[in-house]
Amino acid sequence: MRQAPRTMVISLQKAGTHLMQGLMVQLGYKMAGVPRPSPDNVPEFGDEELLQIASVTRSADDWAALRKLSGDELRRATRHDWTALGWSWQRRLGQRVVNRYGQRSYDHADEVITNPHISYSRFADTPPGLCWIFHELDIDKVDGAFLDEWVRTAAPPLFLNFRDPRDTVISMINFLEGRTPAGYGNFYEFDVFHRTLRSMKTWEEKIDYALRDPSFLGRDQFERSMWLLRHPDVCTVRFEDLVGPKGGGSRERQVGALSRILTHLSSDIDAEEIVDRIYNESSWSFFKGRSGAWQEHFTDRNAERFREQFGDLVEQYGYTW
Repeated sequence: MRQAPRTMVISLQKAGTHLMQGLMVQLGYKMAGVPRPSPDNVPEFGDEELLQIASVTRSADDWAALRKLSGDELRRATRHDWTALGWSWQRRLGQRVVNRYGQRSYDHADEVITNPHISYSRFADTPPGLCWIFHELDIDKVDGAFLDEWVRTAAPPLFLNFRDPRDTVISMINFLEGRTPAGYGNFYEFDVFHRTLRSMKTWEEKIDYALRDPSFLGRDQFERSMWLLRHPDVCTVRFEDLVGPKGGGSRERQVGALSRILTHLSSDIDAEEIVDRIYNESSWSFFKGRSGAWQEHFTDRNAERFREQFGDLVEQYGYTW
């Protein structure tokens, strides 16, 4: 099977991240970034890959010592290196590590990494076979060296996955209130908004709060991702296209979206071979996975406020009122 050795998906919060993750797993990629670990998506590395990771994380002397090891000895000696490299790249890509996971995760990379030149490493030096998924790629925070590498090499293939902004509000409220199968996730900030939303009695109040609070999750994600939406080398994927007939879309649009994704990955797989395996209701973060749910919950007052604050975004991302 031919396809890009590594890729990156920027999936806006509550825009169907589980669909993109499920698709990438079907294509043989393992996950890095924000996806919750599970038996089918956690990468496993052999001796050669562990040494490659260590060549990035360790000093020359440390790496020389590791090269004398193999098997269980090597795995024990490098058991934290992949995690450290992952946290290091989250930092370089401007992810909110401390806010979401705590300072100890941020510090973990510094405790393991002994290579003083790690900031010079390329994204192409990360292990192959991985799909990195994040909820944002803020151009003001990301390491410029990554942007330079991406512009010069067109690698990794970059995707922006989004959904009707109005539906993301409803999906986020459902998620933070714990209506998904495994609750509302492990980001520490989720605990704060869970308590706040649960204290409110009506959908109108919850939606109004979500639109008013500038710190509410995902509130500015569409504005901050405009550079991705407009860049010709980013493949954009709409939830409404990828979800297919089981989620209220159409098979034709689903196959079309999948074909564009496969082309962007330089994959030789036929979309028809895997299209029926994308929609996954067993995902831990799945609730209903439908389009247009906002119309069931927005009052006229909610709709008016949304139009005032974000009306232009609806049109920018290709949706209508």
